[in-house]
Amino acid sequence: MAIKRATIIFNPASGRSGRRAEHSQLMARLLGERGIEAQSRATQGPMDATRLAREAVQRGVDIIISYGGDGTLNEVIQAMANTPTQLAVWAGGTANVVAVDLEMPTDVNKLADVITAGRVKRIALGKAIRLQVTGNREQEEKERSSVPSERYFFMFAGIGLDASIARNVNPRLKRRTGEFAFWVEGIKHLFSWKPENFTLDIDGEKHEAVFALVGKGKGYGGGFHVTPNARLEEPWFEVYIVPRRSNNFAYLADLARCFRGAPPKEGVKLIQGHRIEANSSETWVEVDGEVIGKLPMTFDVAPSALSVIVP
Repeated sequence: MAIKRATIIFNPASGRSGRRAEHSQLMARLLGERGIEAQSRATQGPMDATRLAREAVQRGVDIIISYGGDGTLNEVIQAMANTPTQLAVWAGGTANVVAVDLEMPTDVNKLADVITAGRVKRIALGKAIRLQVTGNREQEEKERSSVPSERYFFMFAGIGLDASIARNVNPRLKRRTGEFAFWVEGIKHLFSWKPENFTLDIDGEKHEAVFALVGKGKGYGGGFHVTPNARLEEPWFEVYIVPRRSNNFAYLADLARCFRGAPPKEGVKLIQGHRIEANSSETWVEVDGEVIGKLPMTFDVAPSALSVIVP
């Protein structure tokens, strides 16, 4: 019987300071004791996790373990989509809503047991496609963003408010305090955010919004349940659509209902769909917490695109 091989990809700067290299070495040893040959690789900068994952796939590694936050995981899946390589999610970093959604254990020994057992679920991924822009806007996009024109996402894509928060969050505070940094920036946005109208075309049905979340899974940061009916394995999105309110503080009621798991407030829509076209001139977009640019974009589903190890 062939020995399985695994690569642990970790971001040494992800989230709050910690001993990620030591933890990765521990995991490699635990997997070795269970018959899986494992090695760890540290990222060196933005999108380096994609490079490391691509190299692992090309070497024919059986399992890639993403150790970090949602941003590290998002980089890893760019190289794993539509390959037979299995993904294991190890929670770390600022946040990892995917690990919570998959109910992955946080104890390193229990996690090693789950990885060794190798129970796999095939899931669908979201795919954000940045549309071509022209003139000064095109030059602006080149200057502000070096991300690819297509970006897979695991859990969600946010248009408007949360993308603006992610874009403006203090990186030093984020490293020191984790999710708290997003709460701080969110409070600031109550006073400073200027909602921008954009349009959504969901399978041919048009909607107006100032904030939308394109959910591939039900998880979201901070304990919110924004797209509670979305399922990772299903080839469709659930889209949460918020209209313009009278003032920024009015959006707090929408967030409170999401936190409690209550039905949406009047005017808010939850719609299932397969293809979304979003248009505006200035609205920012994030996927899995990483800002990827401005509208216009389309959002498609890549069915059965990824094999994920689950408990």
